[in-house]
Amino acid sequence: MNRGRASANGVILAFVLVWSSGAHSAGDAARGKTLFEVTYKCNACHDKGLGAIGLAGTVQGLTLALSEVPQMSTKYADTLAMNGTDLADVAAYIASGSAPPRLDLNQHGLTGSWYEPATSGQGFEIEVFANPSSGTGSAFVSWFTYDSVSGGAERQRWYTAQGQVVTGQASASLTIYQNVGGNFNALPVTNSQAVGSATLSFDTCTSGQLVYNFTDGTGRAGTIPLTRLTQNMTCSTASPHPTDADFALSGNWYAVATSGQGMTVEVNPKSGTVFATWYTYSPNGAAAGVAGQRWYTAQPTTFAPGMRSIPVTIYETTGGLFDTPTPSGQKSVAVGTGTMAFQSCTAATFSYNFTAGTNIGLSGVISLGRVGPVPAGCT
Repeated sequence: MNRGRASANGVILAFVLVWSSGAHSAGDAARGKTLFEVTYKCNACHDKGLGAIGLAGTVQGLTLALSEVPQMSTKYADTLAMNGTDLADVAAYIASGSAPPRLDLNQHGLTGSWYEPATSGQGFEIEVFANPSSGTGSAFVSWFTYDSVSGGAERQRWYTAQGQVVTGQASASLTIYQNVGGNFNALPVTNSQAVGSATLSFDTCTSGQLVYNFTDGTGRAGTIPLTRLTQNMTCSTASPHPTDADFALSGNWYAVATSGQGMTVEVNPKSGTVFATWYTYSPNGAAAGVAGQRWYTAQPTTFAPGMRSIPVTIYETTGGLFDTPTPSGQKSVAVGTGTMAFQSCTAATFSYNFTAGTNIGLSGVISLGRVGPVPAGCT
């Protein structure tokens, strides 16, 4: 949980008002380099990019980043944020082009599987629908987690979050949604209901954070540091961004007839694996409310770059707690097998056969279509 943020933001906001009311000489980029690397050790987090700093080539932009990003506001609210000369010099260093390049949030390379190691067994699947030509894309986040009370599969919870990503901006503002009232691989179609808000940002291609605030009456709020589960494939500070035909299959897939449930898949040849998360419901979940939600993960029994028909093992994970370090009773159990088969960049099938767990005895084939535009490089 994030404490003390309001007071830090108040200090920074006060400084912004003071700064904007007066003039200041141009910063010293050479001194700013020393401040960035030695005095404030900004490169401890930004040695591979300036994602969370965003438009920090001006004092106003840097001050805004100090306010927006909790890790920065906590660390620098009473130091860098309050020193006009240092702010000007650091901003000048960033603007000079000598600082590490900024991380562009508007790129498909940030798509993939993300988690916090301390709470392993829950996490996020993120897809960025990049649109570099317009400068504005969108992010879709699938969050698989648990209730605040530990238990069996009926305590699994999942959410989605959506919002714009804009080239040059430090973070993306998202709305958190929840879907309930569905049945496993069957009607009815479910509709999402807004239950909160979030801010998503990335420091590098392999690290970021999600700040969340639920408005569903639970009072849940906090900050989750994010680490990439698999190796980075195409995320880059270079432009144009690289592509990979296998990784370009990564993203959101669903069956139109059962909209409101689906799969998020990452195909990662560099790590030699596929990681899929399946967001669905129990067979009779329509009348169960949130207790009817179910999610599964799937990983390949074998995978090699270029494969388009991938056999997987399906896992059910229970015993976890929402945004809480992994409890000793949490466990993942193999409950079936399946095959993820890509017929094209926009069409796929998923066959499944459950041999254990809450869906024991169920089998079938789901025809899937891609959500959103096809990423560059997909073949």
